[in-house]
Amino acid sequence: MDSILQDLKFGFRTLGHSPGFTAVAILSLALGIGANTAIFTLTDAVFLHPLPVEEPSRVLEVYTVDHATKATTISLARTPVSYKNFLDFRDQNDVFSGLAGFVPSAVTLTGRGQAKQENVVLASANYFDVLGVKPFLGRTFTPDEDQKPGADNVAVLSYSAWTDQFGSDRGILGQTISLNTTPYTVVGVAPPNFKGTFTVGDPDQVWLPISMHGQVVPSQFEGLFNERRFRVVNVFGRLKPGVTEKQALVELRTIATRLEQQYPKDNNGRTAEVSSLNENALGFIPRDRLLLGSIALMAVVGLVLLIACVNLANLLMARSSKRAREMGIRTALGAGRERLIRQLLTESLLLSIAGGACGLAIGSAGAQLLWSFRPTFLQANNLDLKMDLRVFGFTAAVTLLTGILFGVAPALRASVPDLSGVLKSGGRGGTEAFGRSPMRSVLVVFEVALALVALIGAGLFIRSMQKVQQVDPGFESKNLFTVGFDVTSHHYALDGAIQFFRAVMDRAAATPGVQSAALATNPPLQGGLLATTLREGEFVSPEHGGTLLLVNAITPEFFDTVGIPLVSGRNFTQFDRAGSTKVAVVSQMMAQMLWPGENPIGKRFSFATDPSLREVVGVVKNSAQISIGERPQGVAYLPLEQQFNAAVVLFVRTRSAPAATMSAVLARVQPLDNDLLLANPTAIQDAIAQGLWAPRMGAALFGLFGLLGMVLASIGIYGVMAYMVAQRTNEIGIRMALGARPADVLRLVVGQGMRLAVAGIAAGVLCALALTRLMETLLFDVSTTDPVTFLGVSGVLAAVAFLAGWLPALRASRIDPVLALRD
Repeated sequence: MDSILQDLKFGFRTLGHSPGFTAVAILSLALGIGANTAIFTLTDAVFLHPLPVEEPSRVLEVYTVDHATKATTISLARTPVSYKNFLDFRDQNDVFSGLAGFVPSAVTLTGRGQAKQENVVLASANYFDVLGVKPFLGRTFTPDEDQKPGADNVAVLSYSAWTDQFGSDRGILGQTISLNTTPYTVVGVAPPNFKGTFTVGDPDQVWLPISMHGQVVPSQFEGLFNERRFRVVNVFGRLKPGVTEKQALVELRTIATRLEQQYPKDNNGRTAEVSSLNENALGFIPRDRLLLGSIALMAVVGLVLLIACVNLANLLMARSSKRAREMGIRTALGAGRERLIRQLLTESLLLSIAGGACGLAIGSAGAQLLWSFRPTFLQANNLDLKMDLRVFGFTAAVTLLTGILFGVAPALRASVPDLSGVLKSGGRGGTEAFGRSPMRSVLVVFEVALALVALIGAGLFIRSMQKVQQVDPGFESKNLFTVGFDVTSHHYALDGAIQFFRAVMDRAAATPGVQSAALATNPPLQGGLLATTLREGEFVSPEHGGTLLLVNAITPEFFDTVGIPLVSGRNFTQFDRAGSTKVAVVSQMMAQMLWPGENPIGKRFSFATDPSLREVVGVVKNSAQISIGERPQGVAYLPLEQQFNAAVVLFVRTRSAPAATMSAVLARVQPLDNDLLLANPTAIQDAIAQGLWAPRMGAALFGLFGLLGMVLASIGIYGVMAYMVAQRTNEIGIRMALGARPADVLRLVVGQGMRLAVAGIAAGVLCALALTRLMETLLFDVSTTDPVTFLGVSGVLAAVAFLAGWLPALRASRIDPVLALRD
């Protein structure tokens, strides 16, 4: 124990005598460890942190997989379950102790000040029981509180909603709240941190019995709620003791086959799939792409840490040469090799522990900083980013491994000094020639190669982001904003609703600064209702499941207001109303999918849930429906009066930037109904920016960590070259005394550094060509071997390496030969 304390004291004293070396080593490690800790904290919170439910590993999500219906490019590998199929799965299975379902939606909360939008979850009565979630206050649903359509007026508040909106009032139990003008009695409050089965989502929620769907779901969807083709219910179940996931899947697929036989029109080609509850915790966010992106990002920050570790090893290696005389004297005085190795490893561990401590602080602050840049739709999310045991353990493990693994080689090298040569030398060091330290050279090459791989990954993402931003969305995004509203609770007849809608558009259009206004059911870049579409004469059969396409009900002003060009045919008119011939305008992609090589004008089609035929009267240009840069989607545009929906979005085209006009439009429209909630007023360009948040954030992070890797690599090159110059002071003095000019010394030192840098760049290019193939699905319109990226990054890194070697070389060229020889 005493010897360990002696090692620690000597280590602290030795490092204190070299403050520059110590600071650079600790800073390098802190940045590398901090970057990894920050990304691991976010990854842990999003992917690894279990949901606050009882034994989440025993809970499975249940999906529908449709093999018969031809889909657009929208990813539909796994979809929810239709309500009636859910009931059959629930009642016919023998593998789950309980099978629950839920449907997320939104309502208008009134009676408590200004009307506001409230997120609700329509849940089966056993929802909380299957999850094993106990209420914080009151109770959850009783078994019979999802049986009476429109009559189960009870509600459970989330803990966040209870505290934020109801002031943590314990007297809330038994009180009534009004949602879509329907009264609900509050019977319970969910526990803290529970916000359902989604990790990312608004914590302010209200749970209602699924039997209240008629009072909650917008009319566009409510009319389809009991259709077996309409997949809307998210389903999960808790396995019975002893039942495996494989057994559950076999049972569910058996039931699916039975339902396919009983209801061939609705369930043709449909089967079941399962996954763990945590796997679906990201909800609407595409987990596969996000997971792949997180893995790529973890790989980049791993490269940054590896560069920092190589930095440490290289600096220790260079420093060990400087301490050769010290090690020789200690060996001559009787110090054993094990004792020297232990001392040097102690110093390495002290550096890594200091770097790890600083890295933990940087990682904690970095994770919070990164999460603060989340988009608007995640602002209310309370993702738990605390430093728990997993994060601390990760950082501690990285720290200790760094100290041990990258301190061993320098320690082994320094512990075997050339005793005779060291004791005979009279100066502070030998005159080891340039290039005769192969281990240090290899480490520099390795460091440059790692930095190049990190930078090329960052460059590819940045190039991809540039390509996405240059994509034409298919509409005019400037000077356009939207605001949503829902008149479901007003129970308008069709004529009354259309009259109200017309009044809203007229008031918006009459606002100074407004050019035009229109209504549509689908919000911008958020998709919409998907319907199985059939050409005239086609029917759903075992051989043909139809084509799943987006449906958007609009007013005649929509295309002109949004700026979607008409390609052929005509637009809708005021005469395309209820009772007249049903018509449609289709996107170019829909025309290509249903009538390839034919003129779609005059063609007719129907939906699987509505056999009435609709005649195509026009074709419009493809436009982005879900995200910028997507492959074109098939869209059927229908007149709003022929495909009525009580929940709509108002599109307003302004003559200048919409920010100045938006509030005036809202002020004009609101007096039509003071209880009407005008939700989420958003400029389209802000919506586009929000949709591009993930790739933009990815490009920024990859760029940041790639730049960090380059900085660390340049520090490594500079540090090693500076040590080499310091050690070769005598040699340089002799060269200059014998007639070498400063330019010769510059060439000597810079040449040595550049040879290592070029070797590292060559090795890095080969590694990057192999590794970037894994990023192919994450890039948009950019090849993984993009020559612009590879050449540009190689040039930048070569320039940085030149600068890092030139500074010590400049110092070497100014050495006074007389002083050098005296030294």
